Amino acid sequence: MAKTSLNPADLIRLDAGVWFATYGTIKDKRGKVVKAPKPNILQERMFKYYRECQAKGEPCKMVVLKPRQKGASTCSQALAYHHFMKYKGLNGSLMGDIAGTSDKVFEIFRRFAESDQFPWSASGSLAKGGSKADTIELISKSVYGKETAGSKNAGRSGTIQVGNITEVAFWATSGTTDPALAYLQSLYDEGEVSLCIADSTPNGPSGWFYDTCMASMKEKNDWKFIFAAWFEFDDSVIPFKSDEEKEDFKQSLDEDEQREMEKFGCNLEQMQWRRRTVMDKCGGDRDKFRQEYPSDPLECFLLSSRPKFNTACMTELDRATRPPLLRGSVVAQEDGRSATLLPDERGNLEVWERPKEGCQYLVSIDTCTGEDQQVTGITADPDYHSVQVWRTAYRDHMGVEHPTALVALHHSRLDIAYLAEEVASISILYGKCITVPEVNNSGLALVKYLIEYGIPVYQRKRMSQVTKQVEKSYGWNTDRATRKTIIDHLATLVLEKALDIPSPKVIDEMKSFVINSKGKPEAAPGHHDDHVLAAAIALYNIDAATSLKVRVRRVSQKRIAKDPTYLCPDGWSRVPLRDMLR
Repeated sequence: MAKTSLNPADLIRLDAGVWFATYGTIKDKRGKVVKAPKPNILQERMFKYYRECQAKGEPCKMVVLKPRQKGASTCSQALAYHHFMKYKGLNGSLMGDIAGTSDKVFEIFRRFAESDQFPWSASGSLAKGGSKADTIELISKSVYGKETAGSKNAGRSGTIQVGNITEVAFWATSGTTDPALAYLQSLYDEGEVSLCIADSTPNGPSGWFYDTCMASMKEKNDWKFIFAAWFEFDDSVIPFKSDEEKEDFKQSLDEDEQREMEKFGCNLEQMQWRRRTVMDKCGGDRDKFRQEYPSDPLECFLLSSRPKFNTACMTELDRATRPPLLRGSVVAQEDGRSATLLPDERGNLEVWERPKEGCQYLVSIDTCTGEDQQVTGITADPDYHSVQVWRTAYRDHMGVEHPTALVALHHSRLDIAYLAEEVASISILYGKCITVPEVNNSGLALVKYLIEYGIPVYQRKRMSQVTKQVEKSYGWNTDRATRKTIIDHLATLVLEKALDIPSPKVIDEMKSFVINSKGKPEAAPGHHDDHVLAAAIALYNIDAATSLKVRVRRVSQKRIAKDPTYLCPDGWSRVPLRDMLR
């Protein structure tokens, strides 16, 4: 069968990216009109996903985390315009956070419509008298209007097939009403005629935009997450005038800039652009740069909030993370006096440091609420058990100081009875060290099991409401006061750089631990705090850690009398003096 090929005109009618690079007209950052622009990396990704959806005959819904002035809005309008020309009789709307945003973005669409030279029809692309202040009607009988989130006229377009909600992270909510959800209720999202683009710069780890981005990154919804880091753009460079200038710049790099280069593989020309942008557009605030021109899609959301733990210190801790020495499980012997580490790629236990004689250890446990816990939201995910083994700081025989360290981590959703066996075995492995289980949720059941196994359990002091006497109770109780105390203590240790936390899982949770609008430290929406709380509990009570001592096997005097070789090294036997004199 002979192969068929599209002629250029047919390809332009079918492909928005080809039309953009052939007949699109934009204004660049200098205000200069540019015809047939070359798509940048972010725009290429947006066009690519649209192309995939069209090929499958499916609706196209993308959520775009955009850096400042990198063409996301331009691409959104190019896609909307081409889609309107490709399909007839569609209804669409643009909604921004404020009227000014809607106006600016709407004018990008108008420029595409008014300057398009592709022969869609003999009379151009605009319907007669179709270019109005708030609406644009095209020759395809498709209509595009602009709105402002929260205004009285919001949603007046009725059912729409094409939508662009821009800077949606900044839309103001009214009570429990989310304007993004109200907008999407009017969207027809079935079939290839449906196109919706939600784009925004980050504005904290909460709200519809943040939730949708997090869920789409995990492929838990039908939105496609689109992102490009600042260093991926061709214009994020400033060339050097000479080799001497380049060398001087290289020598002037500070620790933060060196980390950025090392982590993301940036070159010196990119770093010079970064430094210039930090000073000129971010007022010298590097955290603001990371928010406005992100390298990492999660970091930019958190930096637009208030991280609980010092950002610079967390970056250093993040760099120091490393793979575990082994992954596996622990099996205790029947006598309950010793335990063995068994390597297992599917095991729940990660170990960075084996037990060391003379070191002091403590096991902290933050239990999840069980399989029946109630969770809500599109990014909701049940809690986990976090079982952590911490070693206190010490100086070795060479005089080297070793900081307080997380040496092992168990992370699972095991039934509490099985978890108790694991915790008991881990405690025995590290010298039958003390355990500090949180008792708020299923921890009380865990305490009972551990006591039955003969494992030492932390006891807290409390005032009896009946006897008015100080009593002791097993386990750690986290209430509003103790929660703040232990988290503040952990934050201080992070600031003092007094910890070694090799686990990326623990560091990731700490990085996503923020202070909310009411001043309460908590996990950002869609994230967990199991590891944070377990670490905070352990470090607040680290003085209770117990020493690992090697068990010495005792031999009875009767056995020594029967067999004197027990006292003789290297196989030599001791002979009584009276026998030697005979």
